[in-house]
Amino acid sequence: MRTGCVKHPQWAVCVRAPVLQTDASLRVLQQPFPAASANGQASDSIGLCAPLHPARWNHTLPSGAIDRAPEWLIDNADAYDRLVHAIASAQRSVWVTQLAFSVDCVAYRKDAPCDSEAGTVLAETLLAAVVRAPVDVRILLNATLLLDTTRRLRRFFAARLDQLNGTPGTVRVRGLSCFPQLLHAKMLIVDGHEAFLLGSPFANGYWDDPRHAPVDARRPLRELGGRPLHDVSVRLTGQPVAQLERIFASLWNHTASDVPDVIEGAGGRTTVCPRDAEGPEAPVPAPVRIACTSPARVLPDARCGQTEIIDALLEGIAGARALIYVEHQYLSARPVVSALAAALRREPELEVILVLNQNPDVTAYQRWQNARLAESGLVDHSRVGLFALWSAAGAGGGAATPTLNQVFVHSKVVVVDDLWATVGSANLDGASLHSYGDDFTTFPLRWVFRGVRNFDVNVVVCDASGGSRPSRYAADLRARLWSEHLDLPLEFLAERPSGGWLPLWRARAAANVAALGRPGGAGQMRGFVLPYSVQRTPALQLTELGVQVDRERIDVCFDPGWLEVQFSPNWVRNMFG
Repeated sequence: MRTGCVKHPQWAVCVRAPVLQTDASLRVLQQPFPAASANGQASDSIGLCAPLHPARWNHTLPSGAIDRAPEWLIDNADAYDRLVHAIASAQRSVWVTQLAFSVDCVAYRKDAPCDSEAGTVLAETLLAAVVRAPVDVRILLNATLLLDTTRRLRRFFAARLDQLNGTPGTVRVRGLSCFPQLLHAKMLIVDGHEAFLLGSPFANGYWDDPRHAPVDARRPLRELGGRPLHDVSVRLTGQPVAQLERIFASLWNHTASDVPDVIEGAGGRTTVCPRDAEGPEAPVPAPVRIACTSPARVLPDARCGQTEIIDALLEGIAGARALIYVEHQYLSARPVVSALAAALRREPELEVILVLNQNPDVTAYQRWQNARLAESGLVDHSRVGLFALWSAAGAGGGAATPTLNQVFVHSKVVVVDDLWATVGSANLDGASLHSYGDDFTTFPLRWVFRGVRNFDVNVVVCDASGGSRPSRYAADLRARLWSEHLDLPLEFLAERPSGGWLPLWRARAAANVAALGRPGGAGQMRGFVLPYSVQRTPALQLTELGVQVDRERIDVCFDPGWLEVQFSPNWVRNMFG
C-alpha cells in the first residue's frame, strides 16, 4: 500500500489509507507518443493500456497551471455555446466521441426566449470548419443494436460535401460496435489544445438552459418526455488534453469501419497519432487527472479492460470527512452505495446530499435505485438528504393553469469535502463502472451480464494542497450547482454553516412544497428542489409530499402511465428508432 502526501486536515486519513496515486486507481496515460515514420504513418498505435506512470498526487500547483484549470460548464446551453466557439476557431482537428449524434441537433443561445427558433446546427458547425480550413474532423459514434446514428450522419455529410465540390478539410465518421457494451464516453477535442468532456449526447431533447422552463418547444417530447434537463460538462486544457487524445486514438485506431470513413475523398491517413498538448512531455504535478472505464477483450491493447473511475470514486469517498454531494442520473452501483453507508458509519459529522431522478429514462433503474437506498439505510438516515429537481411556472404566457415538471438530472457529479470532485460520462451504475450484471438481483441475469461495461471517461480533481493556495475547483463546482438548485447567491454557499448544510436544503425543499400547496403558488417556488420520493409516478410523488394534484389547479407536464413506468417504451423507441 502506498501512502499519500495530502496534508489537508480533513484528508489526514490519506496518510494511512490509499489515495489517488496507486497504479490501479488512476492510470493517467502519460506514456510519450510514438514516433511517426517517414511516410507519415504512426509507427505504433496508442492504446489505453500502454505502459503507464503512477499518478503521484503532489497537489501543489505547478508554474503556469492556470491554463489547466477545469472550466465547469453547467447546463448544455453553456456547454454548447463554448464548444461551438471552439469548433469555429479550429485550425487542424476536431475529434469527437459520442453515444449519439442527431443531424438536426441544435445549440440555442443561452438566454434566448423559449419560443426561439434561431440556433446553430452542430453538424453544420463541423461542416463549416472543414470548408474554412484544412481541419481533420473525426467522429466516432456508438454503433450497436441498441443505438446507431452513424449511417444518418454519414449520409448528411456526404450529401452536403458533394454539393460543395471539394473542401480543404475532411470528415470521417466511424461506428464502434461491441454489443452489449456502449461507447458512452462523450468527448470533443480541438487542435490538441482544448477538450470537452460532455454530459449529454448530441440530441435535441438534451438541450436546456439554467432556467429549466417546465415547457419548452425546443425540447421534443420524444427524448425524455419533454422534461427540462440539467447536466454538467467540463472544458480542459493542458496535459489532460494529451491524455484524452491518446484515449481517442486508441478507440479510433482499433475500430473497424464497415464503409469508407473518409466522406470527403481528400485522402490522408485513416489512423491517428495524437500530438503533445501544450506543455512539457514529462508528467506534470497537477490536481486534474483523467480516469477511464473500458470493457475487457475489446481493444487489443486493453485486453483486461479498465475500472479506473470506480477506483477513483471509492477512494474519494473513503477520504470524506464533512460532506459528500452527489447529483447523478442513476445510483444503482452496489459498491458506491456501500461506500456511502460506510462513510456515514465512520464519520459522525459527515453529511450526504443526493440529487437524483425519481423517474429515470430506463425503468429498471428506478427499482434498482430505490432498492439500494432502502437496503443501505440511506433513505431514513438523519445525516442524508435525498432530493429531486422540479421546475414550476405560474399561469400566463399561454398557460391557463400553473405548470410543474420534473427536471431530468443527467449530470454525473460527485464532490467530497470541497476538495475532491469527478465529472464526466460515467453513471453510478454497473455498466459505467465495473459490471452491468452487478445491478441485477437474479442469478441468471447477473451471470449473463457479468463484466459488461461501457467506454466512459471522467475527469478527477483533487484540490487538497500542502501549499498556501488551494485551487478550490471542487468548491466552485459545488457552490455553482447549489446556487442554481437552491436559488441562493454564491457568497452564501461558500462556507459551511455551523449546523451543516442539510438544514439549508431541507428548509428550501419544505418551502417549495408549501408554495405548491397554495393556490397559484407554483410560480413562487425558489430554485428547483423538492424532497425525493420513492413512489412510482410524478403524481404519486407529489401526493406523498402533500401537494394536491388536480389538472384544473396545476398541470403536471410529465406524468407517465403504467405502461411507460413499467417498460420504458419511449426509451426503447429512441434506441431503435
